[in-house]
Amino acid sequence: MTPTSSSPSVDLASRAAADGRWTPRLVLLLIALAWPTQLLAAGGILGANATAGVAQAFHTTQVVWFGLTLTLTSTLLTPFAIKLGDLYGKKRVMLAMTALGALGEMLAALAGSFWLVLAGRALAGFYGPFGALSFAAVRDVFPPRLVKQASGIMGSSVGLVAIVSPFLAGWLVDNWGYRGALWFLAAATAVAFTLVAVLVPETPRHAFDAGFDWLGGLVLGGGLTAVVYAVGQGQSWGWSDPRTLGWLAAGAVALTAFWFVERSSSHPILDLRVLSRRPVALALTAGGLAQTVAFTLPGLAILLALYPHIPGVSAGLGWTAHHNAVVSVSWNLVMFGTGLLVSRYLRHFDARRIWCAGLAVMAVGYTLVGFYHGNGLELILTSCVANIGAGVVVAGAPALVVGVVTRDEQGLGSGMLNMLISLFGAIFTAGAYAVLASDSTVVEGTAFYLDTGYSWIFWLGALVTLGALLLSLLIPPLHDPADEDPLPGPAAA
Repeated sequence: MTPTSSSPSVDLASRAAADGRWTPRLVLLLIALAWPTQLLAAGGILGANATAGVAQAFHTTQVVWFGLTLTLTSTLLTPFAIKLGDLYGKKRVMLAMTALGALGEMLAALAGSFWLVLAGRALAGFYGPFGALSFAAVRDVFPPRLVKQASGIMGSSVGLVAIVSPFLAGWLVDNWGYRGALWFLAAATAVAFTLVAVLVPETPRHAFDAGFDWLGGLVLGGGLTAVVYAVGQGQSWGWSDPRTLGWLAAGAVALTAFWFVERSSSHPILDLRVLSRRPVALALTAGGLAQTVAFTLPGLAILLALYPHIPGVSAGLGWTAHHNAVVSVSWNLVMFGTGLLVSRYLRHFDARRIWCAGLAVMAVGYTLVGFYHGNGLELILTSCVANIGAGVVVAGAPALVVGVVTRDEQGLGSGMLNMLISLFGAIFTAGAYAVLASDSTVVEGTAFYLDTGYSWIFWLGALVTLGALLLSLLIPPLHDPADEDPLPGPAAA
């Protein structure tokens, strides 16, 4: 090779990446993947704050569909996103998803009718499965020795989103109404498209069969969507209502049919042989349960903060949304900092032990929150304990999946984890509201929740976390991606 002025720097950068050291290019690559991934969490917070404005602007009693439409579209499309990413490369699919997501949010922001808002949100739901591809893409484009650390940093950055988003949502909604939140999401998704287009290299294909199992995708996505919809509506319809039971039955039938469809398909959309392996099944189930608690319970805790304090009627703390955002900075910083610290050591220590330790701390933390949440100081102290564990969970879950699947199976593993989080999240939320309703007081048609109900939703989270811990103890030793041969990418320029 003839030396050039740029050769030494290129060689040094390549050698540093191969040795597992961070380079400026790898940092930018991580930002390009983390931004659109965590934009999903920010969108959930912004959307929740915009819901009341949508209901008042269009005078509708069906505002629940503002959030539910996006969730259902995302659930339906996830199996297709996983397979398309393996067939044609994840970058192409991610670009299509971000482009459609930006268009959907723009349509919702411009809409003059509620049904057009829902059409925009349905289109924005195409962006929902992005996380199923981004964590898998980390394994394709990062040096093997940095895969666990990069995945952990990307997962733990949700804590940073939780710090900033409530303040951002309040500023946008207070100054520009619900349209301000939607326009921000459209612009932020356009930025995500640009970052992916410029900084993320094309990933290798992991499937080479020309066929595509459309029937299997529709049956699986439709079955999961039916179950999520039934659980989401069960609280308002009633759990014994024929509509609830009908949707649950339809989902169960579809998921059962999916098993037979895939077994007979020559081009299955999901490889059931991978999912039936004990380590994979245990890791996905434990990861889905634990992340459901870490993501869902803080949102439910907002009810405690914002509901009024009326002795004998409502045990809420009566905070304003701004005060809640200020107080919650403490435990969200703990979650973010813990996640970054854990990400640094995932490459040096057994990820299973770190993961199990995090689950134990999170279970203890939410048990304490159930006992002590009567004022700001109690809630800060106990929630910080819980979020030490939650920081380990959000950083360790991607490493857990990496340790039980091969590189070619990574898209399937990450996608199934996302689907389980959606499914478990809907079930957990419905269960939490049922617990709250069992200890509530109804005044002029509004349900106010008493302290026992709040305590039990935190204890429910602790119990689910303990279940995830028991499953995790059965996971065999994980393999390390550092033992794999690196693929051509930014680390091997």
